[in-house]
Amino acid sequence: MFMELYDAALKTVRDLALTKPGEKVLVLADTAIDWEMLKLLASAAYSLGAEPCITVYETRKEVDMEPPKHVSEAMKSSDVIISLPLMYILHTTAYNEAMKAGARILELTGMNPDMLIRLIGRVDYSTMCKLGDKLTELTANAREVVIKSVNGTDLRFENDPKRPVFHNDGIMNKKGFYKPLGGQISWAPIEETFEGTIVFDTFVWPPTELGVLKNPLKVVAKNGKIVKIEGGIEAKIFEKWLKNLGDEKMYYVAHASWGFHPTAKLTGVPLEDERIYAGVEFGFGSQSLKFEGKVGLAKAHTDAGIYNPTVLYDGETIAKDGRFVQKELIEYDKKLKG
Repeated sequence: MFMELYDAALKTVRDLALTKPGEKVLVLADTAIDWEMLKLLASAAYSLGAEPCITVYETRKEVDMEPPKHVSEAMKSSDVIISLPLMYILHTTAYNEAMKAGARILELTGMNPDMLIRLIGRVDYSTMCKLGDKLTELTANAREVVIKSVNGTDLRFENDPKRPVFHNDGIMNKKGFYKPLGGQISWAPIEETFEGTIVFDTFVWPPTELGVLKNPLKVVAKNGKIVKIEGGIEAKIFEKWLKNLGDEKMYYVAHASWGFHPTAKLTGVPLEDERIYAGVEFGFGSQSLKFEGKVGLAKAHTDAGIYNPTVLYDGETIAKDGRFVQKELIEYDKKLKG
């Protein structure tokens, strides 16, 4: 499907990264990423009159490990970075320094050719972004959030109206900033209000031994912190990984996120898993400074998702059974999912 892949690559570079003639474009990856896809992304940038460069380094053992120094220097010298490493570097000094230097970073961690075609090339991106804009507005205006699921999730937290809610639409219209692929919004709850039971039943990653879950993993949170982990072998792996990092911040909630990508499916790649339509995921550990929360940077970061939850904002149902049911979202929901 090389023609479809090039079309998706061109859409990525032109419509998401907003690449302009003469700009220095860095296609950045680790060795886990498909080489042919990297070449097509660079070719698409070249066809737009930009100056592309492909940089690949070895895949790290953990996320958020600093890239090689010469890679960091290349990042600081770039106008546009299409960041694809599976072991993402989102919370590293190199990443933050590149943004301070003015780079626009499109975060596509773990992207593969099939995902590029499905999640960018063949999606009604405009309608998806309109849903995201409205969901962002509703989230910014909501104070109390209640999340429940048939598997046992029963969670409550509050939002701080002064903290930003980010629509990750993937459209890079701002210097010195990063955005992940569209189909997600993210924000930081008020940490001390984050309490209850969360049953993760879609994915947990990292640790790398996990990914798509075969069995649910239950955590109990109090005052914004995981205080108990229950379940089978997945729970034991997760608990051991957190403990071995030796960082108390790893147990604290870093962000909440909605997924609303109409063609996302569980694949074991977090970039896609956390965009499952009408799903919710939470990040724990290292917290991007843009969230303006209280956690800050930690030794690592992990994300985990909930399938088809019922979510209420100040008593009003926003989503249920895998669809957005709130009155201002229904129109977009029908266009995207039928």
